[in-house]
Amino acid sequence: MSFKSKSIISLIVALMLCLSSSAMACTAIYVGGGLTADGATLFARSEDLTNSYNKLMYVSEAGTYKAGELYKGCYGFTYTFAKDSYSFTTMSDDNWEGAGNVCPDCGETHKHNPYGAAGTNEMGLSVTATETLYTSSPAYDVDPYVDTGIEEAEITTILLSECATAKEAVQLLTKIYDEAGCNNGSGIFLADNTEVWYVENVTGHQYIAVKLNGNVAFVQPNQSVIALVDLDDTDNVIASKDIIAVAKQANTFVGDEAANTINYVLSYNAEQTPSSRMLDGLDYVYGKEMGEDVTFDDYTISNVDANGNIVPFYSNIVLDHAYTVADIVGYYKIPGIGKTGNLETHIFQIYSEDSLTDTIEWVAMDDAEYNAFVPYYPMLTTDTYKALQTSTAPATFVTEQPAEGLYYATSATKWTAEGRVKVDGFKVLPENWADSYYWSLDALSNLITYGDVSVSEIATVNCKMNALQNYCYAAFAEMQEAVAAAESTEAAAQIATEISMKTAEKVHTEVVALVNNLMK
Repeated sequence: MSFKSKSIISLIVALMLCLSSSAMACTAIYVGGGLTADGATLFARSEDLTNSYNKLMYVSEAGTYKAGELYKGCYGFTYTFAKDSYSFTTMSDDNWEGAGNVCPDCGETHKHNPYGAAGTNEMGLSVTATETLYTSSPAYDVDPYVDTGIEEAEITTILLSECATAKEAVQLLTKIYDEAGCNNGSGIFLADNTEVWYVENVTGHQYIAVKLNGNVAFVQPNQSVIALVDLDDTDNVIASKDIIAVAKQANTFVGDEAANTINYVLSYNAEQTPSSRMLDGLDYVYGKEMGEDVTFDDYTISNVDANGNIVPFYSNIVLDHAYTVADIVGYYKIPGIGKTGNLETHIFQIYSEDSLTDTIEWVAMDDAEYNAFVPYYPMLTTDTYKALQTSTAPATFVTEQPAEGLYYATSATKWTAEGRVKVDGFKVLPENWADSYYWSLDALSNLITYGDVSVSEIATVNCKMNALQNYCYAAFAEMQEAVAAAESTEAAAQIATEISMKTAEKVHTEVVALVNNLMK
């Protein structure tokens, strides 16, 4: 079977297969517990890179990394573990046996967890850490990235292995930033059941970390959102010691040095025009059309009020209703936010109670627009559904139309002696696509996006995916009740793991059936 049809040849789309030039267009959202229907803190992120790029979800077992072991990342960063690692859930790029143990990011085969995008460890620490940030500010020239500094690809693995709390995680991360530096810019969430820290950096050693509260909401699509910050608010702010000095040296400082305040976005990001994803996200959270005249104050956060006083971090976003997980799921259905370039999307739902069930992870692999988010109690999850761990050969690009298999028309940018050229061709999915959770959803997304699929067929897919999402909500209610009634932690872990696996299997089976029916 294939994605070809009488019109498929006309559906060529420009995709960048060269990873170094692929756009990292992730989108994050945060809604504090004071703004949700049940008091849970909600934050989420889509991991975006390119189309058709396998992701795995599994549990990294306790002790995977040993005290004293040297961890080598993808891009030059190394780290020596201080203790045997905690267990944690993770969603990594595929460098397992099916891919020949070759990392798709660095091309090497050493032991590492490439782009372990997000997860929660056995102690209840949750991390999402690959929301890339960019800058064109002269501040970068004063404090450039460090080749051997930590890259966002390694942050989750290091922090989830080593740290028990959000505070420990922010202290370790900023220590690494101070000593080893950063390889790139990031926006990072570090959370447990007591606090959530959000960290931004866009230069080699300068950063600002803020403790979020329950009455703030914001969206973050690869654009810095930390505005005016009073650095004297030491209970809620951790910043690099030279954050003002570097901006002053670059002649970009905006703030009041005497008052120890800095507007981080304006000091480190130069002019920042809201992206289309920012505009769409703001329309969603404001509950109205904002228009294109969105101002800086419509999307940034600050701890300084109009009178210059330190206050809890706030934004000007006023939600039109109390949020639930369903609202965050809906956010990732927005076209342009949910898209073929999503590798996976994760939602963290965290309650203030101190228990093994205070954190829920909701996970969708591939395009969030055509998907269902499966629930997990990560501190009780001991394994994941086998199709989430199916390692495969990568998708391949060919210039001649294949005679068989699943493929779709696209184009690639290739380097030639004459420079970069666009080459039309076809992306071919692995032969065993149906065995893989990721590839099955990738097949569905690309068939709908680039195939000859009718409006009524797309409506049928949406109806089925909505039904599967409702099945996931019901599965969580079942898991919640069954875990609460469990007679031991071991029994609770078995129940939670089995229900999440059963739910993922249901989604996978139904998606494979949808793909096969559409192919007919």
